[in-house]
Amino acid sequence: MNTLVKANVVAYRRRYVAVIAAITIGVAFLTATLYVGTSIKSTLGASVGQTYSKSDVVVQPNVNMQEGDGGKTFSAKQLSKPLEDSSSVSQTLALSSGMMSAELGKLGTQTVLVTGLEGDASLFGQELTEGKDPGLNEITVNKDAATRAGLKVGDQVKIASFGSTEKTFKSLTISGLRADPQDLSGAGYPALQLTSQTAKDLKLGLGVNMLLAKISSGSAADLAPELQEQYKALGLLDPTVSSPQEAVSATVAELSGGTDMLTWVLGAFAGIALVVTVIVVSNTFSVILAQRTRELALLRTLGARRGQIRRMVIGEALIVGLIGGLVGLVLALGVVWGGVAIVSSAFDLPYITFGFAVWPLVVGVIVSLLVTVLASARPAMAATRVSPLAALRPQETVTARSSRGTTRIVIGLLLVICGAVAMYFGVTGGEDTMATSFAAAFIGGLLSFIGVLMLGTLLIPWTVRQMARPFGAQVGGRLAGLNALRHPQRTAAIGTALLLGVTLVVMMMVGATTARSTLNAQLAKQYPVDLLVRGQSSGDIQGAPGADTGAGKKTLNAQDAQKVAGLNGVDNAALIKVVATTPDCVASAKAARGSAAQCFPVYGANQQILDSVMTDSVVLPKSGSIAVGANAASSSETEITVVGGDGEKHVLPVDKDASAPEGSFLVSGDTLAQLGTTELPAKALAAAGGDGIWAKADDSVSAGELVQSIVTATNTDTNSVSGALPIRQTASTIIDTLLMVVSALLAVAVVIALIGVSNTLSLSVTERTRENSLLRALGLTKRQLRRMLALEAALIAGAAAVLGIVLGSIYGLVGARSATLSMGGFVISMPWLWILVVLAIAVGAAVLASVLPARRAAKLSPVEGLAVE
Repeated sequence: MNTLVKANVVAYRRRYVAVIAAITIGVAFLTATLYVGTSIKSTLGASVGQTYSKSDVVVQPNVNMQEGDGGKTFSAKQLSKPLEDSSSVSQTLALSSGMMSAELGKLGTQTVLVTGLEGDASLFGQELTEGKDPGLNEITVNKDAATRAGLKVGDQVKIASFGSTEKTFKSLTISGLRADPQDLSGAGYPALQLTSQTAKDLKLGLGVNMLLAKISSGSAADLAPELQEQYKALGLLDPTVSSPQEAVSATVAELSGGTDMLTWVLGAFAGIALVVTVIVVSNTFSVILAQRTRELALLRTLGARRGQIRRMVIGEALIVGLIGGLVGLVLALGVVWGGVAIVSSAFDLPYITFGFAVWPLVVGVIVSLLVTVLASARPAMAATRVSPLAALRPQETVTARSSRGTTRIVIGLLLVICGAVAMYFGVTGGEDTMATSFAAAFIGGLLSFIGVLMLGTLLIPWTVRQMARPFGAQVGGRLAGLNALRHPQRTAAIGTALLLGVTLVVMMMVGATTARSTLNAQLAKQYPVDLLVRGQSSGDIQGAPGADTGAGKKTLNAQDAQKVAGLNGVDNAALIKVVATTPDCVASAKAARGSAAQCFPVYGANQQILDSVMTDSVVLPKSGSIAVGANAASSSETEITVVGGDGEKHVLPVDKDASAPEGSFLVSGDTLAQLGTTELPAKALAAAGGDGIWAKADDSVSAGELVQSIVTATNTDTNSVSGALPIRQTASTIIDTLLMVVSALLAVAVVIALIGVSNTLSLSVTERTRENSLLRALGLTKRQLRRMLALEAALIAGAAAVLGIVLGSIYGLVGARSATLSMGGFVISMPWLWILVVLAIAVGAAVLASVLPARRAAKLSPVEGLAVE
């Protein structure tokens, strides 16, 4: 029997090519997913390892900003003493770090990662590439940041505490440049290093988070018990003493929680691809075994038992699965290894490494064998269920009229109904039950989709029949429709594979675009201005470049607004006056902005100006009323008391439909005249933040670039600029990236399904060789035959794609609604262009897949075809 298995694989090798291709893609996807996970962990290890690369012992005191239990504080010298007192320790270095503000040459004001060094700086992981270690009032900068800022050794850097109320920038001299940091926790931030004494003089408040030591004898494990006892005696509850390797492993384990989640998410998509693979392989084996009915019957007649036939079929499946699995493993290794090498080289990130492991290869081989065995089990059972004589007759098809078909339809309908009810509760819940609503929508969608798949033998052939009607006038079209429906179970099986992929792709498209539109509508209400520039207090950052030296605020004026309006990426801009304030602004006029909890500005301008600078969907306050911005007043307030320039209090009704920028109020129209034309007192105006510049962006420039341009044009800082644009662009980028990645992942399942369409059609053509030759003999031309087969493929793929688009749209809208219940409104947005692209790709790929089988069928002469048994 083993000889027969090998002979069959060789004899039917052309029919198994598509099966091998489907298995290869599915296994490659799964194995690549596993290697992505191992590579991320390997990269984390290489990244984190830079910090410990020059030390033998790593001590993590586990204190937060030098605060121990009971309010105790610890200096770098205190924490270094146990190490210094050890006879085995030859060098020590205490590291303290924190996020600060700094003026870095051409980069301007930046958030930077500052590390304080106490001890032997040669133990610091970032090597010096130029200059020397920092001394008092000196600093070192990583090379990339220095290059971008146009700084070199000997230049000045201004630095101040990021979180202090009064930021005092002090100039420090660059003593050297260091290699760029590889630690992902500080990725993207310029890295600066100074002595702990300099940090103390600047009152930066850095907290000791790590101590490194070089030892002359012994190991970290030998020192650990003694050091832990000393640190506990010092007042620390949970100090950690470990070797660099142990520290790397612990840090990677902590950081890779998200990595494991990523691996699971990618694994879910790989699972979808494998499910489609099982459907394709099972359908292919069913067709192949149906074509080998006489062969199997003859083997049974010659004495082969049912078990032997089943083992023969499964043996063929194992060989095919093993070949596909091995090719998939090679493909996965090449793709992930090549991708890592390209990313590492293109972005100059040497710590990005390929994490090779044996277990993903083992998993890939096992899965490839399981997939083919599971997929071939049902066809193998069906092939041996009947007697040899009965096997010469056509097998019963599972239709709606058969008992099995009726049971399947009943169960499918019940699942669809239950799922629809659950989805209804998912989209009608409230903000308080959002988590429950989303869970209900998810479970409902899953149940209903399983029901739809069970109804596939009814839905897909019915859809094919309806789509074939317009082509019934032509002989080729009528024959294509009949052929597509000749084996409803086979048509439904291959259509189901494509239905699964298209449904998920369209679901993500519709869900993402609808969620984005809903989010944008909510942002427009909460942040009705793309970019808002407020005046800056000179007392906030003493000594900062460009800050006013006069009393109070950096006052914005019409000239500043004109500069902003002329910037690339700005559609329009205007200076919007503060025409009134809340009463507390007057009482706290001498205080710095923000110190009065209830001091908010009331902006005002005529409707024409506001329309030109606010987002398109914003509703302006009615005449005589006031719009309330987020966090400016309680949502239950119906009236707001404001103080105009004349000092009089005015009570204005709240327009609940209108919007104002966060932390402010807005009036327009006749309300301006009601408040009077008297200018606000300078101190009250300053306490409220001063007049603002409102700008409407055209989305042609990134928010970051535009904010930096505005800061330069108005001589303010990035903290003075707020608005909807950065949030909107960030959200859109995240959604677009997620959609692109998920669609690419789901495309794998679609590709496998299309391979199934091609293979089924190819096998069907082989099965109908005599029939096609008879049609040729009766006058059907080669061209008509090719068109008939192309239309047959298009009908099957088109029916599956149309059903997938309908289901995907429903699931996408339900998912988006359940996920955005807290936003109140719901904006439906259908990406019709991309939906048409999906439909065109599905049908077009199926038609292309029919080219080779159609050419092969048309090339065969009618005489030769009729002679085939």
